[in-house]
Amino acid sequence: MAILRTNQVWLQELRSSGEVRNAAIEDLRGLLIRAASFTFQRTLGDLANYSPEEIHQLAEDCAQDALIAVLENLPSFRGDSKFTTWAYKFAINISLTMARRERWREISLDQMEDRASEFGLLFADKSTADLDRTILHGEIWEIIAEAICSELTEKQRLVLKLVIFDEVPMDVVVQWMNSNRNAVYKLLHDARRKLKHKMESHGFGIDEIIDAFRASE
Repeated sequence: MAILRTNQVWLQELRSSGEVRNAAIEDLRGLLIRAASFTFQRTLGDLANYSPEEIHQLAEDCAQDALIAVLENLPSFRGDSKFTTWAYKFAINISLTMARRERWREISLDQMEDRASEFGLLFADKSTADLDRTILHGEIWEIIAEAICSELTEKQRLVLKLVIFDEVPMDVVVQWMNSNRNAVYKLLHDARRKLKHKMESHGFGIDEIIDAFRASE
């Protein structure tokens, strides 16, 4: 059973050396594995092709990455919350990113158009009484899907998917890509610019697109 520690004790022991530090790290690793496992339990649909043993291994891998991130970010911990709550967030974010990445692993670029069409149907369901708007949804998503597959680079597609479609926090994307915030922001900015240009080349303005997808009252 892990020893209960205050925030101060966690910091002291993780910054120490020898057996004290090793024990604190092992206890922290156990907590992070639990956080990762809990996250995967909530996202089992993304890991449908994985056995329980493989999911446990993924949880251990995510916990290890989270442990490294926690130790690297110790100086940024301000004590506004419990240390374990702060540490859990690293495991949860890394695990969510892993789960979403696994969900998309088997989807080829050629299949992205079909997935975009599915998004279009989701929007269409919200306003099925408006046939004109439903048709417009499908046309817009067809253009977006074409642009994603043909206009964006691989990294731009990845960042767009993670940040926009999967709603992964920017800081998590930066860490996962082993990059920096400015570089990832530029990838996202360039991807959006290309999509905007593609839509404008087909006669769609941004206001028109927003209006098309605005939820009906």
